[in-house]
Amino acid sequence: MTSFLHSQPLFQLYLAWSSANPMFVRLSEGRFNITRREWRVLATLSHFERLSASALAREVQLDLVRTSRTVTRLVEKGWVSRVKNSANARSVWVQLEPAGYAIFEQMRPLVEELNQLLIQDLTETEQKQLTTLLHTITQRAQQLNASALITDKARRGNR
Repeated sequence: MTSFLHSQPLFQLYLAWSSANPMFVRLSEGRFNITRREWRVLATLSHFERLSASALAREVQLDLVRTSRTVTRLVEKGWVSRVKNSANARSVWVQLEPAGYAIFEQMRPLVEELNQLLIQDLTETEQKQLTTLLHTITQRAQQLNASALITDKARRGNR
């Protein structure tokens, strides 16, 4: 019989993520010296010519402070650059540098392979269903967050 906890979708999603995440961390940090956040930024910028900091934050699902810190580390590595926005002096564009694109291109096939290994036991139809279901769950979670369903403040550090 399945326990209450193991029957809950949030916990099942957590188990899937926490089981697969160490492999990705070993690949990204161990082999390429790049964090998960840095990878998300590189992968996102590889798809766009350039993005504003706020657009990049939305795309990678980080707040502006974390996005800025991540971009700063990537600038220090020479993988991305900040370019002044001529249309808005208070804004900058973030764009991928050739060295950053090279790292992305080295990692991409390995990340694709890791993802394929994770879903290899699913039929092609099941893989498409999984993608659709995860997208639906993500959209619903975003709607619930936006609706302020739960307004209690997390008490991290005060336990």
